Parts: sequence; C-alpha cells; structure tokens
Amino acid sequence: MNDLMGALFALLVLWMMLRMIGGELSSAAQTQQMVETVKAMFPHIPEPSIRYDLLRSGSAEATCERILQDGYLPMPPPHFPGVAEMQRAANAPPATAMTPRAPSTATSVPSTGATPDLIKRFHLDDRVASAEAAPDATEPVKCQWEAQPQDREKALQERKAQMILQARKRMQQRKTSQASASDADNSSVQRSGST
Repeated sequence: MNDLMGALFALLVLWMMLRMIGGELSSAAQTQQMVETVKAMFPHIPEPSIRYDLLRSGSAEATCERILQDGYLPMPPPHFPGVAEMQRAANAPPATAMTPRAPSTATSVPSTGATPDLIKRFHLDDRVASAEAAPDATEPVKCQWEAQPQDREKALQERKAQMILQARKRMQQRKTSQASASDADNSSVQRSGST
C-alpha cells in the first residue's frame, strides 16, 4: 500500500513537472506571438517595454489599451532582458546609409549645409517682401474640407505659410517693442546719470 502511494505521488509530481515545463514552452511562444502582434500595431513602442507589460498584464488587449490610453509604455527595469541592447542601440550613432530617404515635398530639409530658415524652406521669400510692402494685407485662410486630396494638401500648405508669416510678424513686433523698451530704459538711465 505504501509503495502504491509513493508511486502515485511520484507520478503526480512527474506529471506536474512535465506540465510546468511544457506550459512554460508554450507560454514563451505565446508571449512572443503577443509581442509581435502588439509590435505590429504599435511599431514605435520598444519591444522590451511590450514584453515587460505583457508579462505584467498577461493580455495583449490590456497592453494595447494601455498604449492607446497613455500613448506609451513605461520602460522596464534595467535588469530586464533586452533593455541593455535597446540602450546600446539608442546610444549608437544612427546608420544613415541603411535608411535612405527619398526627398518629399517642398518641406524637406536638405541634408547638406546648415538648416535653412522656414521662409527659405517653404519658399516664402516673395510673400515676405509683399507682406513688408503692405503690412496689413494678410487675410485669414479659409478652413474648409476639400473633396480632393490635392486640394487639401494645397490648403494645408497655404495654412502653414500663413501661420509662418503671422509668427514672423509677431516676432518682429515683439523685437521692436523690446528694442523700444530697452531704448527707453537706456535713455532714462542716461538722464538720471547726467543730473
């Protein structure tokens, strides 16, 4: 009877061990599948952060909900696997040869030389000259949804140009008011010093 109980106990322990080992293997594969699923939906989130959150929550849906709610996932602790590789990759110089970029629209910045100012970047030189000739000639841009994508893009470019010109005008006004205020301060200091 004791031998039978010992054998049953040994079989039970062996079955539990096999179950745990087999469960860990399928769990690791399942976790990797969930990581890949979440990474496909949110490619900007680092994989160690996704893995860490999945291990905490156990659910890809909960991880996706957290990303949608917060916009990011917190970084895992430094001892978590994959964090050291991610930090080394972040500190490494960017490999520009591996990621060639095709030039986009007029808003693309040339890669050589200094970065041009917004006026040159958006080709607004002629509009700046005309705005200086007639300072109050700026009219607000109509904000309406266009039917064609090309028309929407043109409207967006026009709104960008208007915003840049308005910001430039405000900056110039601020500079002139600061300059006049500092001139007034300097003249009051000179008058008080001469008395």
